Amino acid sequence: MFRKLHLQLTTLCVAITALVLAVLSCICLYISESVIRAQEHSAFLASLDTMYRNLEQQVSLSHTWVRQMEHNHQFFLRITDNCTPLFFQELEKETIPEELWSAAQAKALETYGIDLQDPGTLSVLTRYEEFSLSYDGTHYNASVGLIPRDNGYIGVTVLQPLERMETRILRQRLAFLAADLAALALLGVFFWYFTKRMLRPLIENRKKQMQFVASASHELRSPLTVILSNVAAVRSGAMKGDSRFLHVIDSEGNRMSRLITDMLQLAGADNHSWSVNLSEVEPDTLLLQVWEQFEPVAISRGLRWEISLPDAPVPRCVCDEERIRQLLSILIENAFAYTPSGGLVRLALSVDHSSERVGQRNSAFLPLNDRSLRAELPAGQQAAPDERSCSRQMITGSAKPKYKKRVGRPAHHDCLCIAVIDNGPGIPDDQKTAVFERFHRLDRSRTDKSHFGLGLCIAQEIARLHHGRIILTDTPGGGATFTVLLPFSTL
Repeated sequence: MFRKLHLQLTTLCVAITALVLAVLSCICLYISESVIRAQEHSAFLASLDTMYRNLEQQVSLSHTWVRQMEHNHQFFLRITDNCTPLFFQELEKETIPEELWSAAQAKALETYGIDLQDPGTLSVLTRYEEFSLSYDGTHYNASVGLIPRDNGYIGVTVLQPLERMETRILRQRLAFLAADLAALALLGVFFWYFTKRMLRPLIENRKKQMQFVASASHELRSPLTVILSNVAAVRSGAMKGDSRFLHVIDSEGNRMSRLITDMLQLAGADNHSWSVNLSEVEPDTLLLQVWEQFEPVAISRGLRWEISLPDAPVPRCVCDEERIRQLLSILIENAFAYTPSGGLVRLALSVDHSSERVGQRNSAFLPLNDRSLRAELPAGQQAAPDERSCSRQMITGSAKPKYKKRVGRPAHHDCLCIAVIDNGPGIPDDQKTAVFERFHRLDRSRTDKSHFGLGLCIAQEIARLHHGRIILTDTPGGGATFTVLLPFSTL
């Protein structure tokens, strides 16, 4: 399908370009040929004026003068003295057929009333006219004139073939045609690679969609199979009154519901149909609420759950609070899932005052240099010492947080940094990019079926929706750090 579309797009682009080139070439040729014809006509008129003035001044006409005049002005002359052709012209072999001379004189008589055979009453002034003439497929500039003399008159017929001008025009047309064909050939090659490059994202997107559908079908098939098998067991009455079947059906149904919800969210992100409800949010208050929300989960899993907030005032940011909560929930649940019992997970907030430091380590959320976290590291692992003093407030254990609200105004390039840090097994370097792909899981043999490999992808889409991004780095001493970089205003 895409190959045919590629060929059709290339053909369409070439056809449109050919049409545009043809129209422009015709316009340019029309203007150029008009100029050439005008120049040729002006030169012919100037030559006629010069020749008739010389004839008026000539007392006697010589063969040499006539031939020189023909050579200089590129035309043919026939001169008669009182209707009698000149003697030397009668002796020469005629280049122009007699019928053409007669046709020129007949047109002069018919159109302008100039009769070389019977001039009638002549004026004292020279009279001549110029016109165009076609004979046997050849075009000529022509002129017929009468020059009065004391003893009669001189009749003049001039013919100038336009073959040289037409040859020049033909060569110009061929040059334009060759240039247009060369341009079309080059543009055809360009359009071929350009449309191929344009279609590449569509091809890749289609492949991803097919992979997404295949993976989604696989993920949906497992809970559906479990549900159908349990329904069959209940219908058969093999184990009457056993509530385990209903519990399994309910659990797998909820699992399918979560998967479908995640897929619908990603589909909305792909179609750019996600809506945001922007409002001013206090980041420190938001993080404290999220920390309190996950405190019971951390206690039930035997994890140490901490929050790190800066002492400096944190300005309000403009964002969708519910979307940011969802993003943080995904990162925190991911950290809880991969951090072993007894480990530590920290939620940290800071403000990056320089865009050049985006993606670099920020001391505001490097808790592995803290003694409280070093004690939780596995045996044999030590955190690198940090000579800089980190200004932050630590809230750990079950103590209730005490934090004073602060207000401030962000600088133009300030960026809000939220980090979720754990000291779990970490993520290999070759997997750091793949973890944001759909249905990707580091350990596919995990027994926890609540994770489908869509969470980080959804989190990344939420960050992009706020014109931000997520950076994955290694935690010093072991573990993974997910840093969310958000501008203070997404308007």
